[in-house]
Amino acid sequence: MYQQLRAPERLFRIGQWCVAVLFAYFLTQVGASLIADVPSVSRAPAVEDFQDKAALSNLEQQRAPLLQREQSLQESARTQSDQLQKARDQYQHEKESFDNWKEARRSTGQSEQNPEVVLRARNLDQLLKQQKTVEAAVASVEDAHRKNAEQLEALNQQINTLNQAGYDRFLEANRIYSLKAFGFRLALVGPVLALAIWLFRRYRKSDQWPFIWGFGFFALFAFFFELVPYLPSFGGYIRYGVGAVLTFWGGRALIAALKAYLERKQQEQAAPQEARKHEIRYEKALESMAKSHCPGCERKVVQTEGGNVNFCMHCGLKLFRQCGHCGLRHNAFFPFCPSCGTAAKEDTQTDTQPADASLSPTVSTPPAAG
Repeated sequence: MYQQLRAPERLFRIGQWCVAVLFAYFLTQVGASLIADVPSVSRAPAVEDFQDKAALSNLEQQRAPLLQREQSLQESARTQSDQLQKARDQYQHEKESFDNWKEARRSTGQSEQNPEVVLRARNLDQLLKQQKTVEAAVASVEDAHRKNAEQLEALNQQINTLNQAGYDRFLEANRIYSLKAFGFRLALVGPVLALAIWLFRRYRKSDQWPFIWGFGFFALFAFFFELVPYLPSFGGYIRYGVGAVLTFWGGRALIAALKAYLERKQQEQAAPQEARKHEIRYEKALESMAKSHCPGCERKVVQTEGGNVNFCMHCGLKLFRQCGHCGLRHNAFFPFCPSCGTAAKEDTQTDTQPADASLSPTVSTPPAAG
């Protein structure tokens, strides 16, 4: 229906928003550089700083020869296992050969006391003794490996105990460091956020609003990206507690804003027509009228059957008027008649009540929110 802003105004408005965004961007870069360049309250703790290095060094010196012996025993165990397997294979092979040979001699009726039989039996006994010797060597290596592993396990347990103690001290120091880092960031971001809130509430409608909004964007970025990620956890109590407090404050502020809005609308509806029109911004009136909304109470204006709607049926605000010079019905917020150009202040037609009192809508005060 109506253009809310003239073309140059729209361009200027876009330019102002660009200024707000650019101002926020450069402030954000300055803030990030400041936090990065300002020396921290202390050096970040490291796990190595809290370990008993002397005790660990002593245990490591004791463990070093055991590790070397462990490697040597493992190699020896592999060698002995290979030899044992070869001895068993050789004995099994010779035994099968001997058994077959004896069976052949028995079938020919030759004597079992033949010297050759005795010699081969002695060879088998010798192979069996070698196998037993290798098995004993394997058992000895396994026993030595077990004792060495027990000593290593005891030393590893002591080393793990010392490392865990150092890690526990590191966690405590890191918690304190995190609190300091958060406090340092809070000291920088907190005043910025408080200043942004104060400026926004006080000067957001001034002619310097692009800088106010830009500073607000910068403060929000600093809060959510430079402060909140460093909020200490403590099992989630602090994070969720802060979230609950912020939600409570936000909810209270929202309820208070709603009550203030309803009270303001009630006061506006009780004011005279001219006073109400004077309080409504011209661009807002055009925008609301283009959407078929009342600029005063912001409710939908419903067209009635059989006639034009001149007044808001919800709050009684005059929306359309008839030019007293040419008779054209037009937007009541137009400063000039679009047909004859007569200024609204020069129009003698009254704006306080409809022309026909019998058709005047009843102004009802909307109930206040409970």
